[in-house]
Amino acid sequence: MKKLLALTFLSFRLISSAQFSDTITLEYCYRQAEKNYPLSRQADLLLKTNTLRLVNLNKNWLPQTNINGTASLQSDVTSFTLDLPQSFPHISLPSVARDQYKLTLDVNQPIYDGNNTNFQKQVEKTNLQADQKNLQIQLYQLKDQINQFYFSIFLLQENETLVNSSRKQLEAKQQEIRSAVINGSQLQSNEDALEAEILFTDQQLIMIKTDRAATFKMLSGLISTEIPETAHLVLPQVPISNFNYENKRLENELYDIQQGKTDILKNMITTKWNPRFYAFGELGYGRPGFNMLSNDFTTFWIVGGKLTWNIWNWNQNKNEKKIYDLQKEIILTQKETFDKNLRIATDKNLSEILKLTEMLVKDEDIIRLRTKIAATASSQLTNGVINSSDYISRLNEETQAKLNMELHKIQLIKAKLYYLYTLGRL
Repeated sequence: MKKLLALTFLSFRLISSAQFSDTITLEYCYRQAEKNYPLSRQADLLLKTNTLRLVNLNKNWLPQTNINGTASLQSDVTSFTLDLPQSFPHISLPSVARDQYKLTLDVNQPIYDGNNTNFQKQVEKTNLQADQKNLQIQLYQLKDQINQFYFSIFLLQENETLVNSSRKQLEAKQQEIRSAVINGSQLQSNEDALEAEILFTDQQLIMIKTDRAATFKMLSGLISTEIPETAHLVLPQVPISNFNYENKRLENELYDIQQGKTDILKNMITTKWNPRFYAFGELGYGRPGFNMLSNDFTTFWIVGGKLTWNIWNWNQNKNEKKIYDLQKEIILTQKETFDKNLRIATDKNLSEILKLTEMLVKDEDIIRLRTKIAATASSQLTNGVINSSDYISRLNEETQAKLNMELHKIQLIKAKLYYLYTLGRL
C-alpha cells in the first residue's frame, strides 16, 4: 500500500512538473514577480514602521520625567544688616551658604497640546499611504520588463520553429539534388550550395537557442522562479473593449495623496496658534530648599499647571500656509503634465496598433505569394531551370515573410498590452 501511495505521489509530481514545464502564461509571470520580487517585502515593513511611529506619537500624552541635579559655588549671597541703636541687644541674622546643592525629579504632564499630536498622526498615515502607493507603482512597472523578456522568448521560439521548418525543406531538396547529381542531371555546385545553407541554418539555430536560454534566465531572475527552457510560452489574448482615454494609473492616486498631505500640513499650522496646557510637579532634595534662609539640607516639592500661548508670530503662520498652497499647485501641475504625456503616449500607441493590424492583412497576401514563388523555384531547381542559389533566395524570402508575420502578431499584442499598461488597466 505504501509503495502504491509513493508511486501515485511520484506520478503526480511528474505530471505537475511536466505541466509546469509545458506551458507558461504571462499572467503567471506577473503573479510570481509580485509575490517573489524583493520589493514586495516592503509592504509589511512599511506597515510596521508606521505602527511604531504612531505608538511613539501616542506617548506624547505620557508624563515626561527628568532628573536634574546641580552643585554651585557663588561669589556672593543675599545678606541682611540692621542698623539698631546701641541700647538694643545684638540680633544675629541668618546667612545663606555660598555653596548650594539641588537634586530634583521633574514631571510634566501634557493636558492639551493644541491638537498637534492628532495632526502628526494624520501626516504619518498619509505618509504610509504614499509609501504604499509608491511600492505599488514600482511593482506595476515590473510588468513592462516582464513583457519585454516574455515576448523576446516567444519570438525566438517562433523563429526557431520557422528556421527548423526551412532546414527540413533544404534537407529534402538536398536529397533530391544529390540523386540528380549522381545521375548526372545536376551540378555538384547545386548540392554544395544547399549544404552550405543548411550549415548556415545550423548557425542560426545555435544563436537562437543561446539567446533564448539567456532570456529565459533573465525572466526567471526577474520573477524569482525557475522556468525551464523546455517551457512553452502561451501567446496571450488581449481583448480591448474600448479605446476611450481613461487614466487609471497609480501615479494619479499618489498625486492625490500628496495633495491631501499638503492640506493636512496647512491645517496643522493652526496648532501653532493654539494654547498648550501642562501640569507639572517637582520633588527635590538639597540646600537651600524653598526656605532660602535655611542652610539645612531638606526635601521640597511643588505642583501646578502651566499655560503657553503664542498669540503673535509676525505672520509666519500665514506665510507657511501660502507655501503649502503653492506646493499643492506644484503637485497639480505635475499631475497635469503626467496626464498630458500619457495622452501623447496613448495616441502614439493607438497609431502603432492600427499600423500593425493593417500590416498583418498584407502579411497574409505576401506569405501566399512567397509560398507560391518558393514552390515554383523548387520545381525549377528540380528541372534544372535555376540553380540552388536562386532556390535558396526564394525559400529565404518565404521564411522571412512568415517570420515577419509572426513578428507583427507579437508586436501587435505587445502594443495592445502596452496600451493597457500605459493607462493603468493591465
